[in-house]
Amino acid sequence: MFFLFKPVRFAVRSLGWTEIPEEDLTAEKSSKAVNKAIIDLSTGLIDNVSKWGEGRELIMELDDNELLLIDPDSMTVVHSEKIQQIRVWGVGRDNGRDFAYVARDRNSRRFLCHVFRCDTPARTIANTLRDICKRLMLQRRPNALEGLEQQNERRLLRESTLPTPIDEPKKIIRCHFLGVTQVPRATGIDILNEAVDRLVNQVRPERWILSDVSIAPSTITINEVGGGQIAQCRVRYLSFLGIGQDIKHCAFIMHTSSENFMCYVFHVEPTAAAMAKTIEAACKLRYQKVLDAHSKKGSPSNSFALSNHSQHGKTWGESFWDTIDSVRGRLP
Repeated sequence: MFFLFKPVRFAVRSLGWTEIPEEDLTAEKSSKAVNKAIIDLSTGLIDNVSKWGEGRELIMELDDNELLLIDPDSMTVVHSEKIQQIRVWGVGRDNGRDFAYVARDRNSRRFLCHVFRCDTPARTIANTLRDICKRLMLQRRPNALEGLEQQNERRLLRESTLPTPIDEPKKIIRCHFLGVTQVPRATGIDILNEAVDRLVNQVRPERWILSDVSIAPSTITINEVGGGQIAQCRVRYLSFLGIGQDIKHCAFIMHTSSENFMCYVFHVEPTAAAMAKTIEAACKLRYQKVLDAHSKKGSPSNSFALSNHSQHGKTWGESFWDTIDSVRGRLP
């Protein structure tokens, strides 16, 4: 269950906006490009700059859907920006009260960097926006998953055929969580590499979330260091595991419903081998426990590993071994 984020307001003054080429919005170039825009607009290096509210004090309101600029006298909305449309944001290096974000203009389709002078430290606005994006990222998981998980949890409690997570061995790995992105298929190293590259290019290193990943035979839990739980993935729905083209990147694909597949991406130092091996071991143990549990019933027709075919025509067991084979060749 997700709760609506209570809107947060900040007092700001618009310093104007300037265009940034799309090729400068990569992970390597975006920080420098945004800081240059902040310097140009805050020092008056650009002439005849348009400013929201003609440079007067405005209210910047952030909620789970939009960034709003509001006239404090009339309380009318001067400008609005969908949170999903904000490409990058940053804080001035020379002045900690300068904040900027980049979004595509709805009319010209150009990327514009909007710069503001804040009454409070700009880092507060940046962190608020980061937290909102983190929640939106998790909310993209299909609602069907929550119901499916609850249904299976009730079934497991009734049957008592598998141990609960509290009884299981687990290993915690410290790493950076880049995010989660939807992919078109449940398996495939090309699909995984494409998802990894997409997040690496879109998410700057300073926005990666330092996390502890707890890996057990039933669940993989991602917790922000010093914060709360980011996500929990059930191993039984893991459809593919792999190491990216950079051996520091590990990722796995979750089969969340018949039509949705989500790829979780991590950056691990010095290599992702330890994480991949630990997840592989959890998958093997999970697979063996499923076989042991169903073999006690004595009916092959009840065997999950033999009869539960995916939409791609493979059994769960076949998909599992495809997953293991995909990563084994990359491990030292």
